Formats: sequence, structure tokens, C-alpha cells
Amino acid sequence: MKKVLFVAYGGGHINIVNPIAQKLLEEKEFEFKILALTMAYNKVVNAYPYGIVTKISDYRDLFQQDIAQIEEYGLELLADNYSEHSGISKEDTILYLGLSMFDLADKYGEKKAKELYAKRKRQAFLPVRTMKKILEYEHVDQVVSTTAPRFEQASLIAGNELGITTVEILDLFGEFYPLPEAQHIVCMNKRIKESLVQQGLKNREYYCLGQPAIEQTVNRVAVLDSNNIKSKLNLKNDITILYATQKPIICNADFSYAGFSGYKTINDNVFEIFDKLNKKLSINIILRIHPNEDIKDYQKWLDKYPFVKHVNNVIDLAESISVCDLLLNQSINCQSRGNSIWKMCFYL
Repeated sequence: MKKVLFVAYGGGHINIVNPIAQKLLEEKEFEFKILALTMAYNKVVNAYPYGIVTKISDYRDLFQQDIAQIEEYGLELLADNYSEHSGISKEDTILYLGLSMFDLADKYGEKKAKELYAKRKRQAFLPVRTMKKILEYEHVDQVVSTTAPRFEQASLIAGNELGITTVEILDLFGEFYPLPEAQHIVCMNKRIKESLVQQGLKNREYYCLGQPAIEQTVNRVAVLDSNNIKSKLNLKNDITILYATQKPIICNADFSYAGFSGYKTINDNVFEIFDKLNKKLSINIILRIHPNEDIKDYQKWLDKYPFVKHVNNVIDLAESISVCDLLLNQSINCQSRGNSIWKMCFYL
């Protein structure tokens, strides 16, 4: 029996992997597990039989020899990287961060590793050594992941180095960082395949299969009643703007992380414009932040402009897009979904 390990972060990444894994429940010739990273675990753990969905702390015993140093690193980084609102345990966060830093220090030495982290934060992490141990422990024949850096990218590199079949499912387009590592690449269309080939990824197997997450959004929005959603949010029956955010970053020419631009860079101006629109035109403003963001980073604007409604805990993404007339976003994922149902979209 063939064994597959899916590796996925929360948000859109686990949403891509989940329908495939659900289908495998019906297949008798495959065994599989899902290493659900960060917020992905709570999202899918109850959707599968016990033992299929794992989190990083489930593999703690594999690293017992170095666990004191790993946990020391994790504790050092905890304050900068832990949110009590994330739903992730401190134990899992400490191990996740500690393993990441331990691998970095193992490769570059502790002094250089800490310099790299100070400069690039979590973008410096690529825990290939950790993922090799997990893949060897699970005895997998195939590893499947999406396009995220850190553990997802590391799982594919580790799989390649161990001679395991690797499959990478692209979320959207072909211009991103890091470029795909897998031998087998699943992408949305031929244009994306051609873009990747032009970037040097020639000796790969490509499968142009569309984007199920976008298709699911289109189908879901088609059956939603936007008036009911407005009532649920206590919105006026006026134009509604959805502000879909993500942490604003600065990128290098190759799309790699260069730095954090700060929330004030965009939001001081954006919320001031919202205030004028609300006062003059009674426009509804709803805010949907990225799953990896913390609402505390937006609290000062929500306090200053109380007409803006934060909706993450009230309605889902499809409902948010359904109810809006205009989508203002920093997330290419939301942009693509909005475009697919002919919403007026503006990208910051």
C-alpha cells in the first residue's frame, strides 16, 4: 500500500490539500497522513479518523537528543511569533520555532543563524533536516505540499533528497518565491506552466488542472443570499466594500522577502478614505484579515472608525466576497476569487 504525506499550513494552503485528502479516504490502495502546520491543524483535525492529522509536536520524540536546545531556541523566539488568538498551543509553537532555528544553526552556526533571523525573520527558516526525519519516520512513498516557504518547501526538498516522489500544488500564478521544488507540479493552466519553464523549471512533470479553491468559491457564492448575510452583520442596505488584508511586506526582485513595511504605511490612508466614504455615501466597510495576521494590529483603526466591521469570526471568505460590491485587497488569493465572480476588484 502506497503512503502519502500531505504537508500544509493554514489558510488557503490546507484548503487546497483538504479536498484531495478527503477523496483519498475513499481509495483503498492509499494510506495517508496530513502534517497540518500552525492554524491548519484545528481546521481539519476533526474531519478525519483519529491519527491521520498530525501536528509538529506529535513528532517531538524524534528530536529527543537535541530537545533542550530546540526548546531553548523556541522560547527565545516565542514572544515575537506567538499570538494567543491563533488557536495554536504554546507547546507546538515553541517546537515549531525551535526546530526551525535548530536547523538554521546546524547549517550556518548559531551566530550566523541568529543574524539571518534578525534580518529575515521566519523567512530565514528552511527546516530540511527536520522534515527528513519526519519523512523517514513515516516511511512515505510520496509527499504532497503547496507553495509556502519554510516547512512546506523543506518537505519537498527533503523528499527529493530521499528519493521520494514529490508533488507541489500551486495556489495561483507562476511568479512567486520560492520557485517550485517538486518533480511533479500541479498548476492552474498552460500559461503558468510556460512561465515556470521560462524561469528554468524544464525537467518537471506538469499537470494543468485548474484551481479547485476558486471553483468552489464560485459555486458557493452562486447559492448564497447576500441580503441574509447583510442582516447577519447588521449592515445597511447600501454599497459594501470588503477590505481583505495581509501583512504588508517588501519583496526583492525574485519575490523573496525583504522586510516588513509596517501597517501604518497603508492603513492610515485607507481608513481615512473609508471614513469619508462612510460619512458622505453611507458605504458599509467590512474588514477580513489574513489568517496569519492578528486583529490587535488593526485595533487602533477599529477603535477610531467603529463603523468598520471585522468579520473573520462571523462569516467565511465566500460569504465576505458574496456580500461585497467592491473588493479592496492586499491578497492575490482574494483578488482571484473576486475576479472569478465578476466583483469590482482593486489591488493594493
